[in-house]
Amino acid sequence: MVETILVTGATGTLGSEVVNQLLSAEQKVRAAVHSTTRFSSNGNRIELAEIDYNKPETLVSAFKGANKLFLLTPTSPKAAELATNLVNEAKNAGIRHIVKQSVMGADTSLEVVHLRLHRQAEKIIEESGIPFTFLRPNDFMQNFTNFYGPTIKSNNAFYLPAEDAKVSFVDVRDIAAVAVKTLTDNAISRHIGKAYTITGPEALSYHQVAEILSQASGRKIDYVNVSEEVTRQGMKDMGWNDWVINTTLQLFDLYRKGYVSQVSSAIEEVLERKSISFARFAEDYTQAFR
Repeated sequence: MVETILVTGATGTLGSEVVNQLLSAEQKVRAAVHSTTRFSSNGNRIELAEIDYNKPETLVSAFKGANKLFLLTPTSPKAAELATNLVNEAKNAGIRHIVKQSVMGADTSLEVVHLRLHRQAEKIIEESGIPFTFLRPNDFMQNFTNFYGPTIKSNNAFYLPAEDAKVSFVDVRDIAAVAVKTLTDNAISRHIGKAYTITGPEALSYHQVAEILSQASGRKIDYVNVSEEVTRQGMKDMGWNDWVINTTLQLFDLYRKGYVSQVSSAIEEVLERKSISFARFAEDYTQAFR
């Protein structure tokens, strides 16, 4: 029987990569999107389901006939409520396995909003009785293209309040590969109830990252440490709301305190290969920095 895997957050950086890798693995994919008119069905290879996380009634058709769920919800103060809506419908629909994209540190007792919301969602899944796997990745390498790319292109620099923090950045392609493996592995029982902390192969400072990007792009790129006040104003200028700004600044405080320098072996354990290095990421995405 061909199983249908429902992917929420299918238009985002990670969700879209999960969809692409599931298609490459010849899996039947249903992408949950806000608007089916704004998302390509990849030559009708992807089933599209239009949903509104805030309207549980829109979830019924999205889940109909689905067997497994990749759960990714937007960053929001209502994240736990959104997860509850999805998990309740997953239970009603008879979903047999949930793979949730969480975050590194969700299992700690740190009083950080982003971590706490992910842990709340994890607990909702645990209490549902549905078999689950949690993916807890560190900061995405792709943030350097999606968020920092514009100033790298225009100013040959990126600006963050991270001081000399070291981060074990992870490539989204690796996170998606772990998600696909846990969703499709013939020996799926080995992933049930597991929480995988997913990192890249080394912890790098932002100065080291700038050096790697410089080598890949062929021009000098600098990391400029800035204050929280400057960062806050920059986020306001981009239209970010106060909740997102405060949550993001909390995360950078974690970075400065060294909480994101851990290097894990999850990718090697699950995929039986090395994780993607930042140098390889920089080479693969060189055009994004030019």
